[in-house]
Parts: sequence; structure tokens; C-alpha cells
Amino acid sequence: MAKKEFRSPKRNILSPCIECILNGSLLKKIKNIIRSPFSKVKLKSEITNVVYMNWLIPIEKIQHMIPEGIQVDVINGKTLFSILTYQHGHFGPAKLYRCKSLYGSPLQCNWRFYIAQDTGHFKEPTVLFFSNSMDSLLYSFGSRFFSNMMYTHYPLTFKHQYTDDQIHTKIDPGTSNAPDLDVSCHFIEEWNVPVDFRRISTHPKELLEKIIVQNQALTPLSRQLSHIATISLAFDIEQVKPLKIDFFKSQFLNKIVKEENCFAFQIPSLTFFMNNEKRINT
Repeated sequence: MAKKEFRSPKRNILSPCIECILNGSLLKKIKNIIRSPFSKVKLKSEITNVVYMNWLIPIEKIQHMIPEGIQVDVINGKTLFSILTYQHGHFGPAKLYRCKSLYGSPLQCNWRFYIAQDTGHFKEPTVLFFSNSMDSLLYSFGSRFFSNMMYTHYPLTFKHQYTDDQIHTKIDPGTSNAPDLDVSCHFIEEWNVPVDFRRISTHPKELLEKIIVQNQALTPLSRQLSHIATISLAFDIEQVKPLKIDFFKSQFLNKIVKEENCFAFQIPSLTFFMNNEKRINT
């Protein structure tokens, strides 16, 4: 499992105090008693420049990253792993969206697996949040104070730049627990679906829907205890564009994705909703 503890991206005199508050048992007890204010609030964001990088990874390589009690979807001995990087657009409560100018628009990088769809809590398409990073200290703090869904990390630097036909993303964790990432990609004209992904679907649109359309998100808290929330995305699948990776570097992921082909694409814009956060036993 990924490290959830908050660590400052650079050390200073306030670092131990901030980490003690955000990682301490007192905050956990308060949230358990009061429960998350986000659980009854529908959150909305007008997201832009969403880059999806997807790999099918042999299950034995990542089994140690999957919490006990969770079964990920396995396709011919491999499981789907995705990294999403994007720019939020006024991320905040949907009911007060007329005041959206007051909301922030941070960059976010979300790492996730796909849970096997069977019975119990996972009758609908569900993703397992593995790691989250934002370039906003305020949003990183807010997610940890008010929610149990996103144990957001705050890296030293976070760039997600879109110029002409190229996109460059770079995350330097510093001393934080955010995973590192450095990737450059460019738009291509035709879809080139890797062989392994054709086992999911040979039709690009069906494959995109399998990856993008998810109705729930799960975050493990401890052994057999998780939080789950309802999520939805509104987007035009006709606007999704294929990407080709030019450069990829991640010390965290190097051994895991090194020999696997990446299936990448970009969604220019979408509307994101999240609500109904609740605790479950898994």
C-alpha cells in the first residue's frame, strides 16, 4: 500500500508540528465521531487537460500494493493501473457553484487500480485510490481535515503544462510521500491500442469507457476498513484524443511498468462530481 502519512515537501521548523496534527490520532478520532462533512456535500469541478496513462501489469508485481480483502480486476494474469493528471476548475460544493470564483483550481495527480466487479459493495465499476497529490497546500490540508477519501500529498513541485501538441508533467516529491513522476507526451492521429489492451476490447471507444467510466471510488483506511464514495464524470467521448509517450521516468514505478506498454489519451474537458462518502468493511 502507498504511504498515507503527510510529510512536508521540505523540512523546516513547522514541519513536525504540521505532520503531528495531520497524522495524529486526535484528528482521526474527531473525524470518526463527527464523520466527514464531505459525506453529505456533493463536490463539483470543471476539469481540463486530463491525461490518462494506463498499463496492464502482471498481478504478481503489484499484489503487495493491494489491501487485504480487495480483489482487483485481472485480465489474462494482468491488472489495469492508471495515472490521471489534470487541472481542476473551481473545485468545491456543487450547491454553491454560483460562488465558484471563490474556489481553487489546483493540479491533481490520481493513481488508481480497478476493483473486480462482483457482489457486495462493488456491483458497480469501482476504482481503488492508491495515491493522490495536489499542488495546493490548502486543498491538501482540506482533504485530510474533512475527508477520508483523499489522503492528499503536497509535493515540492508539480507541473502539468500543455503547449502546442505536447504535454509535460513533472512531480518532484521533495521529502513528501508523493510519488515522483516525469513524463512528456504528444498527440497522435490514430489509435494504437497495445496488444494486451485488446483483450479488454478491440474497439477504442469501448476500451475508453471501461477505463474512464467509474461510479465509485474506494480508499483503504486500515485492515478491512475503507471509505467509499460515489463519483461521476460528464464528458464527450468523441473529444478524447490518443497520446504517445515520448519520455517517462518514475523511481517509484520504474520496476513495475518498465516492460509494459502504455496506453495514453487526453480528455480536453469534463465535469466531475463526488459525494456520499461512507465507511465500509471490506
